[in-house]
Amino acid sequence: MKNILITAGGTSERIDNVRSVTNMSTGKLGRCIAEDFARRGQTRKIWYLCGKQAALPHTDKAEILPVESTADLADAVTRLCARETIDVVVHAMAVSDYAVRAVSSAGVIAEEIERRVLQEGGPDTGQDAGRRIRSAAAEAMRAAPGYARDGKIPSNVDDLVIFMQRTPKILPLFRALLPDAVLVGFKLLDGAAEGELIDVAFRLLQQNGCDFVLANDLKEISGDRHAGYLLRRDKSHTAFTSKEEIARGIADQTLAERERGK
Repeated sequence: MKNILITAGGTSERIDNVRSVTNMSTGKLGRCIAEDFARRGQTRKIWYLCGKQAALPHTDKAEILPVESTADLADAVTRLCARETIDVVVHAMAVSDYAVRAVSSAGVIAEEIERRVLQEGGPDTGQDAGRRIRSAAAEAMRAAPGYARDGKIPSNVDDLVIFMQRTPKILPLFRALLPDAVLVGFKLLDGAAEGELIDVAFRLLQQNGCDFVLANDLKEISGDRHAGYLLRRDKSHTAFTSKEEIARGIADQTLAERERGK
C-alpha cells in the first residue's frame, strides 16, 4: 500500500489583507491525478496540498491540506515529510516565483530618490551624476517608506508600486526531504516548440533529481484538451492528449517505478 502526496492549484501572495497576486491554475489536473490514484488498490492515502481555490478530489482516501503562499506550502511540506512515510510525490502546483516584499507608490519613491541624491551632493552632470542617480534609485526602492500590509491599502493611491522578491523552489525541497520517494515535477511553457519544451523539462528533471517530469504548454491546454509529455530519466517520454490520460499515465508509471524498488 502506497502513500501519495499531490500538490495542486496555485499559491497566492498577499499584497494586503484584501488583495493578492496569484496565477490562473485551477487544480483540475491535480484533482484528476488524485482521483486516478484513489481508484487503485495500491493507494492507501493521499495528502492533497492545494491552493484555497483549487478543485478538490472526490475520494475518502484524500486528506485536503489547503495552503495560501509559497512560504505556507514550504512549511506544510516540511512538516508533512518529517512525520509521514510518502512513496510518491506529484508536484503539480503552480507555485509563485515571486512574493510581495513591500508596497509603495511612484511619488514616494521619487521623493526618496531626490532626498538621497541631494544628500549625497557632488557633480550634477556627466557620468558621475548618472551613477549617483542609479545608486540612489536602487537604495530608494529598497528602503522607501511603504504602506502597512496588515490592513487595507487605500484605494486612492496613484501609481501603486509592488516590490517582489524571489520565492524558494519547492521541487528540490521534496528531493531533500524524501530521497527515496518517486518524484514527479511539472514544467509549463507558453508557445514553445515541442523540442524546446522537452529540453527545458529534461533540464528540470536533471537539476532536481526527479524521476519524471510532465512537460506541457499553455497553448495546448483548452477545454477537454490537455497535451503533455511525461519524461523519464533517460529522456524518453510518453505523449498524452487529455487530463485523464495524463493522470492515468502518471499513476501507472510512478507506481510501477515504486514497485521496482525505487
